Amino acid sequence: MRSSTRGKASVSVAHRYARVVLVLTRALVALRNDVVLDCDETYNYLEPLHYLVHGRGMQTWEHGSAYALRSYAYLFMHAPVAMLASVVFGREGSGGRVAFVCVRLASALASALAEASLVRAVSERHALTGACLLMILASSSGMAVASTAMLPSSFAMVCVTASAAASLRGKHRLACIACVFAVVFGWPFSGIAAIPFGLYAIYGIGFVATLSVVALFTAISVAISIVCDSFMYSKSGELRLVSSVYNLLKYNVMSGKSNLYGVEDGVFYVKNLLLNFQLSAAFSIFAPVAVSFAVAVKAYLLREQAKKDPKANKGKLLVAIEKYRNDWRAMLVVSLPFPLVTAFFTIIPHKEERFLYMIYPCLALSASVTIGAFTESFIKLSRHVFKSKVPSFVIALSVALVLLGTMALSVSRAAALLTYYGAPAKIYGALPIPSVHAQEPFWPEYLAREFAAAGADASINVCVGAEWYRFPSSFHLPSLAYSLRFIDSGFDGALPMPFDSSKGGTAHTPEGLNDDNEAHPNQFIDPRECRFLVEADFGSSIAGAAERPSATPGEWVDVRVEKFVDPLRSPTLTRVLYIPGLSEKRNAYVDYKLKVLRSPQGRVEEDAA
Repeated sequence: MRSSTRGKASVSVAHRYARVVLVLTRALVALRNDVVLDCDETYNYLEPLHYLVHGRGMQTWEHGSAYALRSYAYLFMHAPVAMLASVVFGREGSGGRVAFVCVRLASALASALAEASLVRAVSERHALTGACLLMILASSSGMAVASTAMLPSSFAMVCVTASAAASLRGKHRLACIACVFAVVFGWPFSGIAAIPFGLYAIYGIGFVATLSVVALFTAISVAISIVCDSFMYSKSGELRLVSSVYNLLKYNVMSGKSNLYGVEDGVFYVKNLLLNFQLSAAFSIFAPVAVSFAVAVKAYLLREQAKKDPKANKGKLLVAIEKYRNDWRAMLVVSLPFPLVTAFFTIIPHKEERFLYMIYPCLALSASVTIGAFTESFIKLSRHVFKSKVPSFVIALSVALVLLGTMALSVSRAAALLTYYGAPAKIYGALPIPSVHAQEPFWPEYLAREFAAAGADASINVCVGAEWYRFPSSFHLPSLAYSLRFIDSGFDGALPMPFDSSKGGTAHTPEGLNDDNEAHPNQFIDPRECRFLVEADFGSSIAGAAERPSATPGEWVDVRVEKFVDPLRSPTLTRVLYIPGLSEKRNAYVDYKLKVLRSPQGRVEEDAA
């Protein structure tokens, strides 16, 4: 009894420690990480959120009322955080950026709490595996990115993590509810990850109970989702029923158009998981082997114990081995979304890194199971064979070094992302605060006159061409007077257009937005309307990556220049990892520039000519 109490107390302490560690690491990433790696996060979620809060933002075709593929229920979960931050810190200057950080902090906190719950649930079954899981989760570069991203797949990841923790603790109804939220409010395709939890729930509480919980909360969640979508996608006085969940499934399953985007080969996710989880990705595939080995070793040692002690209660030994086996089996079951989801999306031609976010914690758990099972088994075998603790110490030390190496690689990868790809956020944040007074050379006299004349309706065009997909968000612009606009740089796909509140905003589909991924003239503006320009000259290393100087006539002055890694001219090792001293020497960089038009006179002369 005392031993049981001490065990529960130690797990409780471990849970508090895990919660503190994970909250701190996630918060640190959210505060430090201004990099938006996925343009889908920018244009499909951060931009609509900015529009909801401030009335300005870019609209993708998925957010057009004619298509209505994106959930406003998901956006409404984030809107209060952004609104509160805007009220407290304002919008001008760094206020938008603070709101962006607050949104990321909220996502990071939710993920940290779910991960801590999973660490506790695993620790209750096997302490060493729980400790390994904590170290992998806290240091993983993949988790650092996924836990702070404003993406439905990140929300689905939080729900899947909570479901895994609940399943391990026998709370199958809670696990089912979390899965329903992942599917309806997050991403419908996370239903694939929910299959193992559903089957485990049927095993634990029965088919009828499982079906009842799923049906009830699905009905409630879908109703909430439809209300939100119908309200946002319908024009005033013209309410229509809209379900973004249904529309998304219909488009991806029935239209055949999902292959218009991001088609990759079969090894895409293998490379991606190795990049984001390094050694942990390799360890994760051996979890079933490790568990089989651990159970076999346990059974062997118990048989040896029975031979030495004829009085040993064989019934108790059988119960012990069965409990040991069931604990490992339970952890394998809740890890199943990892291979299941990976296999499904490997088959699908359209591949994106974010599609696998939901199973990142399951991968980490699989890797932890491998390390925990093998470590414990080898230590027990060494003590049985050598009758000494020295080999056990060597094994423990080796495992500790492997874990430290894994953590070091993960931290190095995270540092690489922040160091090599942070230029865009810095560049857009360097835009000057609009003023009626000139501040040469970055805020010329003509801009001050234009701004004074326009007043509250001022719209200063910040233009970008080939680098459109690296725009972080309108939250990074230091004033609502700035508007992101695109110039034609040869890209022939569909691009977002500004929300038009005068025509219904979210209930309007601007002319030219289409689901065929085809460019339309309305998505571009005349370069002569640009006042600021963002560009990066990759030269011939990336086809079509540099805007043609002739496309933006006039005299341009550099406002800010940052270094950005050139991926094709940099060695793979120092590009994917940050190695102090070596990366700076080996990598090639390009200038990522923010420019201001010095004077519009050149354009007037061109028109006159």
